[in-house]
Amino acid sequence: MKKYRILLVEDSEEIAAYNRTELEKSGYSVETAGCLDEARKKLELFKPDLLVLDIMLPDGSGVDLCREIREAASSLPILFLSGLGESEQIVKGLRAGGDDYMVKPYRVEELQARIEASLRRLEMMAGSRMTAEGCCLFLDAKTQRAYINEWDLMLKPKEYRLLEFLMRNRNRYTGAAELYGEIWGMESNEDVRTVFVHISNIRSKMRQTYNCCPIVIEGFKNKGYRLVVSNEGDD
Repeated sequence: MKKYRILLVEDSEEIAAYNRTELEKSGYSVETAGCLDEARKKLELFKPDLLVLDIMLPDGSGVDLCREIREAASSLPILFLSGLGESEQIVKGLRAGGDDYMVKPYRVEELQARIEASLRRLEMMAGSRMTAEGCCLFLDAKTQRAYINEWDLMLKPKEYRLLEFLMRNRNRYTGAAELYGEIWGMESNEDVRTVFVHISNIRSKMRQTYNCCPIVIEGFKNKGYRLVVSNEGDD
């Protein structure tokens, strides 16, 4: 299991030390910063998976740092910490690109729960996106649509589910019988032709949408299919 890195930006050394200890007990790798200048350096060196950011800091507002991060096109999850009476700053923070916020004083258990929720969303995003050489394959679970860059592949429901399964199990071969069982609800070697037809349809739609995309469904005899970054797939 991946050990997530969290950068905690908090000017109170006591609060920062306590939160760090509790988060490390939960299995996270944690770094702390007490001001914006230190936070910028730690962001570059530590490369966190999530940022817990106090709004009011000695050398400025955490909102400004959030804005800088978003202007750099980073999707780093940002959870704001704010004091009572800072509702206006909270609104500014969320509009600047913050993902969530907590008002002090708070229970560390709630902080952990919000961090877990943010990281789950991060995992879901990572699991539904695959990028290579300027080509991005993205699956929208809410609408059940698949895209290469901004173009809709126009997949049918079973095609979408098949591609979604291959995406979740990328780089691992899955046999046609197992795929049939996952998508159609039963496992049968007699129905592998159905899987082949659906795979062929997905491949065709991917080529028609973005012919040079290196993300392909690769097939290998006696092994099955897998989604990979490759120059070419084979049947």
